[in-house]
Amino acid sequence: MVTIKSIAESLGLSSATVSRALRNDESLSIAPETRMRILMTAERMGYVRKSVKTSEEPTRDKKIVVLHKKDTFRHQIDSSYYFAVRTGIEDTCHKYAFHCSFIDIEEIEGFSDAFDGVLIVGNYLKEQYIQLHRIIGATPMASIGITSYFPDTIDHVTHSNAESIRIALDYLFENGHDKIGYLGVRETPGTELFGSRKQCFINFMKNAGCYYSEWLYESDHGLDRVDEGYHTMNSWIAQKQPLPTAIFCANDPVALGAVKALLENKISVPEDISIVAHDGSYPTQYSFPALTTVDVHPYQLGVEAVHLLQERILEERKIVKKLFLYPELIIRDSVKRINR
Repeated sequence: MVTIKSIAESLGLSSATVSRALRNDESLSIAPETRMRILMTAERMGYVRKSVKTSEEPTRDKKIVVLHKKDTFRHQIDSSYYFAVRTGIEDTCHKYAFHCSFIDIEEIEGFSDAFDGVLIVGNYLKEQYIQLHRIIGATPMASIGITSYFPDTIDHVTHSNAESIRIALDYLFENGHDKIGYLGVRETPGTELFGSRKQCFINFMKNAGCYYSEWLYESDHGLDRVDEGYHTMNSWIAQKQPLPTAIFCANDPVALGAVKALLENKISVPEDISIVAHDGSYPTQYSFPALTTVDVHPYQLGVEAVHLLQERILEERKIVKKLFLYPELIIRDSVKRINR
């Protein structure tokens, strides 16, 4: 039988911390990433929470459907950003006593249950949003991502790619780097209309007068971005051309793969090359070296999106909202200060 004690021992945490996290105790002061690790470990180990229903417990009569792509939650390292978003959604649905169902967006037409709100996770084509409008009608909707085709009707929680890129590159410039490369995966079509990371990187570097097109590497959007980062970095190294002093990686999984490829090729991070990642997902703190990354607050994105739906469903808010979360640089061990 899986107990709170066994979960705590596997994570190196106290039983009290694990117990309070599993009860969604909002007074518990721990990082969102730690809370997510506890919840995912409990699920993986098969922990079943005992609950006692009281007369004061709210009735779960409101239902939210969370739409996502088929491969969004493929595994916990490659999809750590989305698992953090999901944990934020689930925690906040529990707070409001909402039922919450996660559904592949391609299966929404066959979903027969009634629902009170729709939460869209990720970036999609405009045609997919038009189809959703046709299917769900006037049901309240909120979205988490970069693309926002209907800002007059759909609440939106997002961050600014331009701002997060600026934060990352400013930090590299402050540490003496101006020979900076880009490593990423091809973004969802349409993302460029709202400021893709690659285009924001190019714009910043051109404005700074130090853009090098030969240091721009992008792979196909495959099923495993860690693997894509690993193989693309190996291909880059195989060119036998001078490398930049630093690389900005468009997301954390790509950075993890890139670091593995660099180390296997006897290229030290950060002694030989510095790395800054993007997303702020929890695996970056356990890599070697621990990765400096731009945290776009994925857990809180999920929390705020449910808050917006709650206002629509329970408070009948009519005004459409767009909420930006300001990114934050988490400085760790993957950037070296150099002299230009």
